[in-house]
Amino acid sequence: MNLLFVMLQTDLPVPTVVKESYFSILLKGGWILLPIFLLLFIAIFVIIERWIVIQSAENKDNSWFSRVMELIKDKKPAKAAMYCAGKKNASAKVISAGLENVENDMIDIQEVMQLEARQEVARMEKGLNYLGITAAIAPMMGFLGTIFGVINIFYNISVTNDLSIASISDGLYQKMICSGVGLFVGIIAYSGYYLLNGKIDNVVSRMEKDSGEALKYIRQLKKGFGNEN
Repeated sequence: MNLLFVMLQTDLPVPTVVKESYFSILLKGGWILLPIFLLLFIAIFVIIERWIVIQSAENKDNSWFSRVMELIKDKKPAKAAMYCAGKKNASAKVISAGLENVENDMIDIQEVMQLEARQEVARMEKGLNYLGITAAIAPMMGFLGTIFGVINIFYNISVTNDLSIASISDGLYQKMICSGVGLFVGIIAYSGYYLLNGKIDNVVSRMEKDSGEALKYIRQLKKGFGNEN
């Protein structure tokens, strides 16, 4: 008991912990962080830009579709096509392509609408491959930076013959920053990629529904004209 009391009373040096800001810690990651941050900026730009494009292609208002169907019922396909052309959503562009070729047979109309639908999907998916590349490359670059750092640590140990915990842990934590940042950027790109693809799937599903409904009205219109094929 007395020994424990003496140990507690002994003035032992207390190690001081130097706190650093997150920014100063990041700077210790090395040059490999530069391309990783470049990939981060590219991913953020693509996510924001594609989100705006897909939002404009998404059909959130059904009033225009009802108006187009009314015009087709009234046997005014040209006016309906012009009305669709004034809309920015993908469904309107697909239906407009069909109405502009209403004089052709139904097979040709369907082919034209399918072609326009594929072009709309391609327009929405443009640039998404950059997110896929970033999601794959950013973590790998982070691991590469960590590996380079570990190699450097052991090289220094072989040269200086200093195998202290301080020399190893100090260099290792700095280099693992690369892995952490790489994984963070990869997660952002991966999440953005699948989030945008989910929105595109919703647009495509709605586009197929609207174009299928429009084809029914176009078929009835052509029956009224007596020239359905």
